[in-house]
Amino acid sequence: MQPERRHSVSPPPTIMLRATLLFIAATMSPTMAFKTNNKPSPSLPALRFRGGVTAGDVAHYGALFLSGSVGVPALVGGSDLLFKINYPGFDWAGYTAKWTSESASYLDTMTRFFGGALMLSGAMQYYAKGVMDAKTYYAIICAAQVLFAGIQVIFGAPKAAMREVHYVYAGMNVVLAIAAAMAM
Repeated sequence: MQPERRHSVSPPPTIMLRATLLFIAATMSPTMAFKTNNKPSPSLPALRFRGGVTAGDVAHYGALFLSGSVGVPALVGGSDLLFKINYPGFDWAGYTAKWTSESASYLDTMTRFFGGALMLSGAMQYYAKGVMDAKTYYAIICAAQVLFAGIQVIFGAPKAAMREVHYVYAGMNVVLAIAAAMAM
């Protein structure tokens, strides 16, 4: 039985995803997007967006943002805080009130474990960028983001209380994977 969904005033997640992708496409420098010389200048990083942001910056800082914005609430506030933030307008308290205390406690423990793992992963990623080969570093980010997008679509969304949220996260993972692939 599906829980009752409440309507929110925010735009549907698919519109947000489309707007994000349109923004990224619009801000790419046309000269870099259609550059025929495959050898980037040593003084100018390849595939630089307007404003001095590279595809590597988008992949690196975007992945760090996802780790932090999900990891901190999960670690600090457990499942209640994480899902209240991720499922806006959804009656999370009413949804979990039907659960046994053991089930709620288990979800809270696993959510905090997940948050801690994300924070540790983000810290390792932050320091790895400076010491790893760039191609290897961005290949790892690309593969991880593709994996996370697959997890969101295959495992997260089908049984979620709010499927749309998982599709938005998958969309963000795909954008970061593309940016990482461009940076390789």
